[in-house]
Amino acid sequence: MNSPGRWLLRLFTHAIRRYLVGAEQRWVFEQPPQGWVPPRVERTSLYLHVPFCRHFCPYCPYTKVPYRESLVEPYTRAALAEVDWWANAIGPAKITSVYIGGGTPTLALDSVARVLRRVRERFRLTGDDGSPADICIETNPADVNEETVQRLHDMGVALVSLGVESFQPGNLAAIGRDYQPIVAERALALLAESNFASVNADIMFALPHQTAADVTADLARAVQLGADQLTTYPLFTFPYTTVGQYLRLAAVRMPNLHMRQAHYRAINRWCMEHGYERVSVWGFKRGAVPRYSSVTRDGYIGIGPGAGSHLPDGFVLNSFDLDSWMSATCHGRGAVALRMPFAGEMSGWWWLYWRFYDTRIPLDNLAMTLGSDADKARGWLKVVERAGFAARRDGQLELTESGAFWLHLAQNYFALNYVNTLWTQARQAPWPQAITI
Repeated sequence: MNSPGRWLLRLFTHAIRRYLVGAEQRWVFEQPPQGWVPPRVERTSLYLHVPFCRHFCPYCPYTKVPYRESLVEPYTRAALAEVDWWANAIGPAKITSVYIGGGTPTLALDSVARVLRRVRERFRLTGDDGSPADICIETNPADVNEETVQRLHDMGVALVSLGVESFQPGNLAAIGRDYQPIVAERALALLAESNFASVNADIMFALPHQTAADVTADLARAVQLGADQLTTYPLFTFPYTTVGQYLRLAAVRMPNLHMRQAHYRAINRWCMEHGYERVSVWGFKRGAVPRYSSVTRDGYIGIGPGAGSHLPDGFVLNSFDLDSWMSATCHGRGAVALRMPFAGEMSGWWWLYWRFYDTRIPLDNLAMTLGSDADKARGWLKVVERAGFAARRDGQLELTESGAFWLHLAQNYFALNYVNTLWTQARQAPWPQAITI
């Protein structure tokens, strides 16, 4: 985007944020004040970040380091220490779900198992209804075999996601995957027949030279192999921004709007015709299986380098630098590098944002979650409804296909732009002074 376009985008973003959240909310991540500790928490979720990768996918912006066996034990000790730090700070909270991502978590399953044991020792790992907490993990096709499956079951993992991206050799090559489709096919089939509560397949769209028919063929193949959930996502804006420059993706171009919309419509149509309901802007599932989602948590604590935490009073972000994160946690200091406190009804607006991501907004909850801003939210939702982007059904406002697409596009341009700014600057120093988003 050219400079005038960026300036207009910032101006528009500033106006929208000021109108919705208010002038008192500062959009600045700063070092926590001396002596800061997280507030006590009764109920939350947990994210464990495993940063190791053997091969770096060129589109992936997440914190990662080349896999070396010698790094796994120091990482594990640091992760255990960070679990203890959080438990001492927030108390023995109920952890209703655990999400394990990366990186490539399957490269360090012994480490993951040890961390999960410590989590069970220090927290109450249980769902709201008393059932076991959902434990979700990302897997890589090249690392999935019968031994992997057994170890995941032994750890109590119930929901598994496989990063398929595509079953077509040309598309795999375009995104830097160096294996043939048969590897992903065998991995997905094995996971699907291994009695997990749910198996999700990630499928990418709007790739260079990809057609809508290519995308739906990938969906059909994933379903044929046993996936009961499908997460479809495009090349994010990361490749075209400063994170993309960091990842040396200057040659990649943003897919045009027509291509993105055509692919998204084809995905929606195919999923509806084959019994998959939309459960998020990008996710679809079939039947009564528990929903797989990597992001929609009302609160969470993050373990690992670059991991974020959503606390009742704001967001915090760990140091991105692996050595700095390990040193801080192992010395009992905690690894939080940056904090953005909430002001006014920011927490409620954040809740509403993720309900849009879910594509379903429970209208009865607005007063409780948004307080004095509830009427403002209702007025805004009426505009969304009148524009044809949502429809009322059973006490909820549900996004239409058009609404879901435009939200996906807005998230690409706005929300991910904030993340890009934050992550780009957070990479430049282990302990940044302040970052304005």
